[in-house]
Amino acid sequence: MEKAKRRAQEDKGDLDKGLEDTFPASDPVSHTITSVPTGRTDPREAERVKADADIGADAGLGNSISTWIKANPLTAVAITAAVGWIMGATR
Repeated sequence: MEKAKRRAQEDKGDLDKGLEDTFPASDPVSHTITSVPTGRTDPREAERVKADADIGADAGLGNSISTWIKANPLTAVAITAAVGWIMGATR
């Protein structure tokens, strides 16, 4: 019985030593997210950058077509219907 207790203590020592050897790898990864914004802190500069982005967004062909469709929805629907009718008639 005495031998069994000693063996259990020796085995426990080996386990503890093994855990100590792998200690950094056995820790769970900690992931933190800060709630402090990391963007621009100067309001004037932020507004200037936003205005520049808005100007650049209006320059594309897709945006000009979208703007025209929003301004003339009935005409856009009529053109779409005509193109669909012509494509259907030619098949």
